[in-house]
Amino acid sequence: LARLVWALSPIPSPPDDVMVQSLYSNIYHALNVQKEYPIEDIQAEIASWLMWRLWKNRNELVFNGKEYEAECILRKAREDAEEWKGRKVAEETAVKRLEVQQPTITNQANPWRPPPSNWVKCNSDSAWHNERDTSGLGWICRNETGEVLWAGARAVTKTGSAILAEAEALKWGAETLANFGYKNIIFETDSLQLAKMINGTEEVWPILHPTIELIRHHLLQIGSFEVRFYPRGGNKAADIIAKESITFVSSIPMLYSVVPMWLK
Repeated sequence: LARLVWALSPIPSPPDDVMVQSLYSNIYHALNVQKEYPIEDIQAEIASWLMWRLWKNRNELVFNGKEYEAECILRKAREDAEEWKGRKVAEETAVKRLEVQQPTITNQANPWRPPPSNWVKCNSDSAWHNERDTSGLGWICRNETGEVLWAGARAVTKTGSAILAEAEALKWGAETLANFGYKNIIFETDSLQLAKMINGTEEVWPILHPTIELIRHHLLQIGSFEVRFYPRGGNKAADIIAKESITFVSSIPMLYSVVPMWLK
């Protein structure tokens, strides 16, 4: 049945028209077929969905005694691919719309404010540009007197959108401070949408779901925490760090317990 499904699919067979005995070689061929046939319209995105539907068909046969015809499996895979493509386009459109509407309050009426006694505050930010291959992540942790305890700067492969980079910056700060044993932390971000999704007051976008789940995991390790939106005017230090880190030639994360000269 599986061979018939692949034969009916728009995925070209290997050069000798015979699938080899190696499962991994066949999977590699299916997932990389667009590189071998870059000009032809081969609907390469359907390959992963065909494998998913074949796996589901196998489970239906083993556990429920049901088996679907090859044409039905192929049709379901096409429907899955189209649905995924539609969701991805809608999600990217929503991200772009958000980035246009994102609050950009930068006036001095919102300066950084220290945390309460026995708490620390971690501000995070990112630097993201369409024309660059890297994004910059930055975060800074200060105590109630404003003393810098830790700061992190890192260049990473460019994320799909600015809000993804914002989430990665906050995740890295939360992970680091949780590992360092801090217990009472206020996290501030100038991304209102991100703060709402972390706090559960707005539905998490599928593209952000894995990162936000990791953020929540690290927050639970900390114990007492808050995640807040704060205008960019109070997030300047993290903004400077992110913009500096995007210039790094290495992707090695940099941690500072002493304020670097470029941040003073």
